[in-house]
Amino acid sequence: MDWLVESSKLTWTSWGIAASILLIHVAAFFSAFHSLQHVRTSQAAVAWVVGLITLPYLSLPMYWIFARHRFEGYREAIREVGNTHERSVAAIRRELTTPADCQSTNLNSPLEHVADVLDTPISEGNEFRLLIDGDAFFDTLVQQIQRARRYVYAEFYILRDDEVGKRFADALIERAREGVVVRLLYDEVGCLRLPGQYVQRLLDAGVDVHAFNTRQGWVNRLQINFRNHRKLVVVDGRHAVIGGLNIGDEYRGKNVWKDRWRDSSVAITGQATRKIQAVFAGDYYWAARTNLPEADWGDREPEAVQDSEHQAGPSSEQRTTSTSTATDARGRAAVCTTGPADIRPRAAMMFAAAIQAARSRLWISTPYLIPDESLMVALSMAKARGVDVRVLIPAVPDEWPVFLAGYHYEHELAELGIPVFRYYAGMLHQKAVLIDDSLALIGSTNLDNRSLYLNFELMIAIEDSLFIDDVAKALSQDFRDSRHSNHDRKPLRPWFARAGTAVARLFSPVL
Repeated sequence: MDWLVESSKLTWTSWGIAASILLIHVAAFFSAFHSLQHVRTSQAAVAWVVGLITLPYLSLPMYWIFARHRFEGYREAIREVGNTHERSVAAIRRELTTPADCQSTNLNSPLEHVADVLDTPISEGNEFRLLIDGDAFFDTLVQQIQRARRYVYAEFYILRDDEVGKRFADALIERAREGVVVRLLYDEVGCLRLPGQYVQRLLDAGVDVHAFNTRQGWVNRLQINFRNHRKLVVVDGRHAVIGGLNIGDEYRGKNVWKDRWRDSSVAITGQATRKIQAVFAGDYYWAARTNLPEADWGDREPEAVQDSEHQAGPSSEQRTTSTSTATDARGRAAVCTTGPADIRPRAAMMFAAAIQAARSRLWISTPYLIPDESLMVALSMAKARGVDVRVLIPAVPDEWPVFLAGYHYEHELAELGIPVFRYYAGMLHQKAVLIDDSLALIGSTNLDNRSLYLNFELMIAIEDSLFIDDVAKALSQDFRDSRHSNHDRKPLRPWFARAGTAVARLFSPVL
């Protein structure tokens, strides 16, 4: 009888294994059909179909984690909050959108081209200050927070529990204890190494802290491939700082391969700050599903700001420090907010519109160089028009797969006659675009597939001669600190570097 029992167990085990295998293959078949309908490009769809049919055990989980390009639920969350907080949601729409599918500007400048393509309004009468590298950024950030009288909104991809991270937390805690409303968003993937006690300390002090939490809702359980890559701080709806820097010692050049972490940020005063505030509000609605009752949207009399120094902006002494530029500018700007919740590929459209508007100069600084085909065509067209096209990328890696994939596109650009320069004076993390003497874009968006299609990003397009001159001077120095790396068009040496580049390029859609 024992052998019958054992035989019965083996039979049920065999049937279970067979059923599991059949289920996996059936799920892979329907996933392949799903990919034909929903994957963004035909090349990617073909790759997924082949992988799902031939290697279903490996490809099936990867498909449902990495193949999605549209973030579900973000717009619905804003609509949901809008049912009970109509004023705030109306303010977000007013600050960030213009009527779609129609010409809303005269298209007389590169700024208007970018704003019109993105259906985003242009704000007038802003003041900008270019912040070069980490010390200028962190000093300005802390100063702005310390002067807050009503509220502070902060949002970062990465937070570190180190010297800079503690300084940032202390500034938030001090304001919260003084009765200022302080709200903080962070990306849970970017902050995987952030100790729980760091967040708990903020919560205990009265800071409202939320992870962005892309995995809300059963539909989004596997949405770990999306990131909130934005970096911003808004103070009292009047002052803002945005750029490419996260919160950590490494962004001051500490504990990295190079002594200098090259980055750029912008301190902003003016109408554009409410538009950046609207970006935070949309992200906050997704993360917390609630309103920002204290937010000043300019449709009511703001409370008096008691700190006259804060009202006046940075002092002349602060403006002339060695860590920031010596001029404050006044001009127009468009806040360019992009992400996987967009119906259209707005980040790629932003770059394409800026590139197509260039007439004499197009300088791009990016830590990651994985442009899609449409941007390669746009760059090629700019070069054909006789535009001075240059691309600045790191000489040392921040992320090895992306760094290796960049070599492939460096050689493709060489074939088009577009020079690529590698920066040797530090770790280049700057995301900046300079168009002629007319427009500068600075923010968090890299020239890679992840920033173009998978990340929530934030750039500001600035039209002001003084600010643009500051950016041009900074980039000119960056190019002097770099080497023209694709001039001779020689293949990589040794052979395993070429192999690594080829493999990295295969994974470029998810890098």
